[in-house]
Amino acid sequence: MTRDEIKPEEIYINTNEEAESILKNRLIGMVFGLFFAHVYVALALYYTSIDDKGHFHTSWLALFGTFICSMIFCYHIGISKVISEKNNGIYGRYLAPLISPSLWGFVLIVIAALSIFQWQPWFVQYSAWAWPLAFASILIGYFIGPALDKMFVALGKLSRRA
Repeated sequence: MTRDEIKPEEIYINTNEEAESILKNRLIGMVFGLFFAHVYVALALYYTSIDDKGHFHTSWLALFGTFICSMIFCYHIGISKVISEKNNGIYGRYLAPLISPSLWGFVLIVIAALSIFQWQPWFVQYSAWAWPLAFASILIGYFIGPALDKMFVALGKLSRRA
């Protein structure tokens, strides 16, 4: 076969570009997960105290934020093929929003706000709502996260054109 006789079935799509973008996203996720885990540990330490009776008090929401960030870091270190297969089967349809960066960004912002508000005098009467609001933010983020991702991608494309 000569060089000019290339058959269409012999042409392969370059998948290196797709693999590089996935690797780049995973590296960014790892860095942000590790960074924000340290931020939440710092928040927890800042709000930790021992009262005059020797009781230990800390911001459990900040520690929960640390746990979530650590899980984001661990997720990006490992490879979750089941969740990332968006179009195949029940896992792809229902678990795909869990890999949305906007979902976890929204959740971490809510947890940071609640961790700070938890110790404010005006928030004391609402402090029982802190944990339910943290879990509600996960539920809300599950539905709005993928839509926010699409919006940020569209905004990124518009900013590159300008």
